[in-house]
Amino acid sequence: MKTSVLIVDPQFLTRNGLFHLLDNVDQLEIEMTEELCEDIDYAQFDVIIADYLKPYTGLVKKDFSKMLLREYGNKVLIISADYNKRRIKEVISAGASGYLTKDCIPDEILSAVEMISKGNRFYCNKVLEMLTHVEGNDPNDCAPANLSEREIEILKLIANGSSSLKIADQLHISVHTVNSHRKNILKKLKLKSPTQLVAYAHEIGLIN
Repeated sequence: MKTSVLIVDPQFLTRNGLFHLLDNVDQLEIEMTEELCEDIDYAQFDVIIADYLKPYTGLVKKDFSKMLLREYGNKVLIISADYNKRRIKEVISAGASGYLTKDCIPDEILSAVEMISKGNRFYCNKVLEMLTHVEGNDPNDCAPANLSEREIEILKLIANGSSSLKIADQLHISVHTVNSHRKNILKKLKLKSPTQLVAYAHEIGLIN
């Protein structure tokens, strides 16, 4: 059975660009529309791609967009040019299962669609870096935390419940190295315990 995808974007180039990218994948069945509408049966789609920043008109209200996330958030993949960390966190907290920036490459978009269609979450590395940044005095500061790619990778695995031993086996490194990374992640994020780390991962949407 094919994965059904709905593309919602009022911008012609974005909408058609996504359509032509995804329409080349045999396993996908693509539909697209200019804006969110109350008469669309969103339940029939496996993945809904949208950008919450766009100026939707007609029947669409801000509350309707929130309703979409509340009722169908497990299907929603946001692809946006928004880099405001506060808004990104709000959208993820509201239920969006995926978030990509418009700088993402086609492979990331295809991976996100596949992961979300299987009931998983997916965020591009740029979004993960923004979300794992510990805020300073500026609430809109999006400079990434000084986490290495390996530390971000280990943070994801910790968030999914993997033990140090399992992480070491998966990444082909020693348990001692994993534990060192754990300590560094806690220090950089200014957290005091693994419990706080898991809670933080929950807050930014890495885990349900």
